Parts: sequence; C-alpha cells; structure tokens
Amino acid sequence: MIHSFTIKNFYSFKDAGHVDFNVNDKVPDTHNYVRTTTNTRLSKLAVVIGPNASGKTNILKVIPFLKWFIVDSFNAHPDAINPIKSFLFKQKSEIEISVEFEMKGSIYLYSFVLNELQIVFEELKVKSQSEERFTTKSLFTRAWDAKNNSYTLKASGFGLPENFENIIRKNASIVASATRLNHKLSQEIGHYWQNIQSNVIEEGWVGDPRYLNNGQRMFDTFSFFHDNPEIKKQAEKLLAKFDLGLDGFEIKKEQAGNNVNLNIQTIHTINKEKIKFSNLSYESSGTIHLFMLLKLILPALKTGSPVIIDELDASLHPEMLMALVTMFIFPESNPHNAQLIFSTHNHKILETLDKYQIILVEKNQQGSSEVWRLDEVDGVRADDNYYAKYIAGAYGAKPTID
Repeated sequence: MIHSFTIKNFYSFKDAGHVDFNVNDKVPDTHNYVRTTTNTRLSKLAVVIGPNASGKTNILKVIPFLKWFIVDSFNAHPDAINPIKSFLFKQKSEIEISVEFEMKGSIYLYSFVLNELQIVFEELKVKSQSEERFTTKSLFTRAWDAKNNSYTLKASGFGLPENFENIIRKNASIVASATRLNHKLSQEIGHYWQNIQSNVIEEGWVGDPRYLNNGQRMFDTFSFFHDNPEIKKQAEKLLAKFDLGLDGFEIKKEQAGNNVNLNIQTIHTINKEKIKFSNLSYESSGTIHLFMLLKLILPALKTGSPVIIDELDASLHPEMLMALVTMFIFPESNPHNAQLIFSTHNHKILETLDKYQIILVEKNQQGSSEVWRLDEVDGVRADDNYYAKYIAGAYGAKPTID
C-alpha cells in the first residue's frame, strides 16, 4: 500500500506538496482504514477536490509517473527525455519526488531528483520494524557527479549484479535497470508497481477530449475482458447490478492478417427478450465509461493494488459513483485492501468520507498549486457536514466566480 508521497517543482506544484494516507489510532475504527502488517494504519480511500485547473490531475500524475519510472524507464531510448515537466516547463529545472510504500511487510522510501534530460539523484531505503522502533537502512544511492560526468553509486545493501555500472543510464531507474538483469528485489518492486492501475497519463487523464483515442481505448478495454474471462464475469454482474439494462456482453477476437479485430455485442433484456447490440455507439457515455473503469478497478481489487482514477464520476449518476467507492470499503469486495485515489466534481461524496480522506487542491496567486488534507485545517470537526462547509467556502479549494 502507498503510505505517502511528496513532490516539488512538479507540473503546477512549484513548492513542496505532500499527500499522506497514514492515520493515527484516534481515527475511527471503521472499514475505511486498514492496519497493515507493519502496524501502520492507512486509509483505503482518498478523494481529490478542487476547482478546474487547480492541479487535481497533476497530483494524481505522481503515482503513474512513479510506475513508469520504476517499471518501464529502461525501455525508453537512451537519449529520450523523461516524460515529466517542471513548474513553468523549464527543461533543466530539477524535480523532486519521494514515495513511501509498503510491500511484503516492509516499508520502502524511494526518493529521486531529475529533470527532463537526466536523473540527478536516486535513493532507495527500507524501514525495518523491531520490537521498539523502526530502523532505516539504505539499499542504494546514486548521485550525478557533474565534474566527472558520471554517477557515484553506493549499493552494498542492494546486492546488484556485477558490472551493473555498465548499464546505468541517465534516463532509467536503478530498479528498472536491475530488473533486466533478473535482480530479485528489483523484480518484486517492479511487480508491485506494475499492478497499479490508472487512467492518468503524462498528458492528463485518458478520457480528456483533447487526447481521446476512443477506438484504441475501447479495443484495449474489451481485449482485456476477452483475455480475462473471470474478471469479465465480475464486470457483467456489476453492470447488471447497476441496472444499466445490460445483462452481459460477448467478445469475439478475430485475426485479420496482421491485425486483430474484436466483435463486441452487448446483451439487453427487453420485454423478456434477449436483444444484442453490435454497435457500442448505441450505449450511453456513462456505460462506456463504466466499462473502462471496471477494467481498472476489478484487477486492483483482485491483487490489492492501488488504483488512481481522474474524473471518476464522469458521465455517472452520483449513486453509481458511491457504489464504486463502496467497493473499496468493505472486506467482502476488497479482501486485499486495494486503495482508491480519485478526483471528482461530485462534491456530495464529501458527506460520506472522513476528513482524513479528503485532499484539497487549489492554485495560489502566483499560479502554483497547493495541496492539503482536510484534517490539517484548523477547527474541522469529525461531525461537520463537509459538503455544506466546502460549498460555503470554509475550506478553500473552491472556484471563485466573479
């Protein structure tokens, strides 16, 4: 599970921003929270709230970028720039990112500094729990030595393969690089991050009309369901439960030369008669969005992985939004404690979450985004109506329309 992350000079965030999922023992003992094997209490839910252009999508970009950096950065061309932007898009301006996450009973602290052209600093630590306290051990550190035009690498605690220095690249993480050499811990860390699901990419969220490649997205979604029949059955049950008029859907995959075609039919019951629609354009935008959401949510619930979703409520009824969020709360539907981190403009959701699960984002007068958790605001009580007070402007992060 993800414990926290911190960014600085990251897209619209000029100054340091910190997002924390840790809660103390004073927080209500409900299914919204889980106590991990390291005796840490974490929230399974976090909603990001704020005006348009406040930085909500940018704060959600952190985890998908970390996934790319840890898992796939070695796949990039050696001369490729890093797919990340600093505040005001200054190419050589250094971006700082750190994340604390828990995997297999250990807590890892991963920190790095980079710009579009290269990684400047990278460090991985592990926190071990003794009977009295946590102790921190450095697994590896690398730092760019501009004078010698090379990296200084210290990795005695990581057990890297011999001659690893020969494959170090300016635009690839140590973990991604060591994974290619079958380094066991790197593979385990990579596997953890590979399972993280998200609809956020470097340009924004994949549903944004500016970047919409609906044909490819639909192909990827239904190809996934075709290749994962167990998850497809779960999706069909949920679609029927959500009362969209859908009983199920059929997918046939056909090879056409070098191309693969999908024949998709949705099944409806009308006056006790089964009707098949062979054109997805006859389905509502909410139904299509739900198909794509379930492609992300159901694998996360299966593996206990975090899922990051921008605009979770897009084209969905408020009650359907709550139904999706509820899936992450109860052990029956979330037995492995997957985390859901999402943004929405449906602010009624604030009535159902705790102040420790509400993340507020807004831009200051200098055009820089700021982020804080609602419980950090003075005077916020556990029994407040967060929706009513947010709409009244008590917490900030609300549009100002003259």
